[in-house]
Amino acid sequence: MSHYAIWLDHKQAYIYKFTEKGIEEASYKAESKHPMTDTDHQKFYHSLTSNLNDAKELMIMGPGVAKDEFKHHCEKHHHANLAKNIVGVKTMESHPTKAKILEEANSFFKHLHMWTKNY
Repeated sequence: MSHYAIWLDHKQAYIYKFTEKGIEEASYKAESKHPMTDTDHQKFYHSLTSNLNDAKELMIMGPGVAKDEFKHHCEKHHHANLAKNIVGVKTMESHPTKAKILEEANSFFKHLHMWTKNY
């Protein structure tokens, strides 16, 4: 099981998996329909969850409501195992650099583990 950080909006997602060997990354784009419906968003979120099956801890970041919708999707749509491993949701600017995403994730996990290492 691994630690993950995901940055997403309604049209794309960047997933970073932190392992003992380093960081694995993947990017995903939603099917582009204009305008996208709630059903389109749910399909996108569902496709993302299949890439997070081994997440021990998941931090979700993004600029708008997509991060909160994704968390809600995990809680309400048969992804209970993933939902219980969401350890944080953070608002972040639109289209950050990879370095900024990783900096935020590293800082978050370091702080989290500082407070939870005895549990």
